[in-house]
Amino acid sequence: MKQILLVKLNHIGDTLLMTPTIRFLKQRFPHCAIDVIVRSGCEGVLQGNRDIRHLMVAAHPNPKNRTLKRTIQEQWKIVKTITLRRYDFGFDLSNSDRAKLYLLLSAAKIRGINNWKLMPLWKLKLFNRTSGYAWGPHHQVLKDFRTVTDVMGLEGEAGPLVINTEVDRSDMEKRVADLPWHKPYVVIHPTSRWQFKQWLPESWAEVADRLNREKGLSVVFSIGPGEVESRALDQILAHCQLSHTTIRGALQLRQLAYVMEHAALFLGVDTVAMHLAAAVQLPAVALFGPSSEWSWSPWLSSHQLVLGPCDCKKTRKFICDKSRPYPCMEAIRVETVMAQAEKLLRDPAAHAQRQL
Repeated sequence: MKQILLVKLNHIGDTLLMTPTIRFLKQRFPHCAIDVIVRSGCEGVLQGNRDIRHLMVAAHPNPKNRTLKRTIQEQWKIVKTITLRRYDFGFDLSNSDRAKLYLLLSAAKIRGINNWKLMPLWKLKLFNRTSGYAWGPHHQVLKDFRTVTDVMGLEGEAGPLVINTEVDRSDMEKRVADLPWHKPYVVIHPTSRWQFKQWLPESWAEVADRLNREKGLSVVFSIGPGEVESRALDQILAHCQLSHTTIRGALQLRQLAYVMEHAALFLGVDTVAMHLAAAVQLPAVALFGPSSEWSWSPWLSSHQLVLGPCDCKKTRKFICDKSRPYPCMEAIRVETVMAQAEKLLRDPAAHAQRQL
């Protein structure tokens, strides 16, 4: 039985984008055992994933989000586990020093990493196989997928994102009492922890009101748990003429995916919620400004991109004020977003793979 260790210590969305690689390995080697190490706060999108034998959680790198005691406990638990497993393969998918240390301690027989960007020689010596896949102009899913398949000498195609949506619906209804289960609804996730990715609050308000008034769709606003995102939603609601349901970080990620699984459409910016929509095959209208849409767009799911004209992309350097929405996001028009939403709502092919 092959034993495989995957280490990815990035953000939540990055963690979810690893799931096609995990699914491919499990399908190619049904009896293999796959262990995964992710950063604290990212484990929610992998919980209940039947392709994974053991999910380990590393302490958050920000000292504000962890205590010394908790860090020591978590690190010792991981080290004790990985040193006993005797892995056949180990992969650093985040290119971080901590991930490299875990792989070194695991003593995996084959340790792999992507070396397209040519890391220092002393770091490269920690690995005995590399992938030279030039992932820059390609989707981030393929960075992980090709790193693993190149190192293992495999060929194939990366499938869709994977998330387990088996949740306790009664618990969800306690957390958010007014979810519109019995009528068509859309999910709008208008915020990101990065303010420069956000759209104008009055524009989101107009889209929400028009979807309700013109299309007869209830609107569910979803945001993350942070105070910045909560204030952004307050600004949107202040511009709304109609009443809409709100989820202010009240649901776990798998629960939010369940809500999306039963929705008619997703609208939002480049954030983990957009990838959750892709994982449940919910058609999505995704707004992109400075982010590289070729790397981060919804993966293998029906979607329409709305792109703001961006000078940062031309120069490949952020030149605008990151503390506020970028001019490229402000340039996106409500009519453009509505047109893309209507296109997906009318298109039977956009909903063909869904089981509502």
